[in-house]
Amino acid sequence: MRLLEVGQLVTSRQGRDLGRKYVVVQFYDDNHVAVADGLVRRTSRPKRKNVKHLIIHDQKLDAGQLDDKTIRAFIEEHSSVEPVRKEVLQDHGQG
Repeated sequence: MRLLEVGQLVTSRQGRDLGRKYVVVQFYDDNHVAVADGLVRRTSRPKRKNVKHLIIHDQKLDAGQLDDKTIRAFIEEHSSVEPVRKEVLQDHGQG
C-alpha cells in the first residue's frame, strides 16, 4: 500500500519550489510522482518530484476531477493564510 494516491495534496520540501502546494496527478515509479498546481504547473505539463521531497497531507481530491481549475480551487481551499499582525502594518518611521 502506498502512502500517496492520485489526488493527494502535497507540499514541496526541497528545490526551488520549496513550500509550494501541489496535487499528485500520476505515478512514474515507486519514488517519483507527477504533481500539478493548476497555475504554474498545469496538468498538461506536470512537475516530476521525488517522493522524499514531499510533505504528504491528509486532504485528497477525487481522481476524476483532476483539471486545472478544480486543482487551483482545491489548493486555495486547503491553504492556510496567516493573518497579518497590526505591528507589521504600522509605519515605524524607518527609511
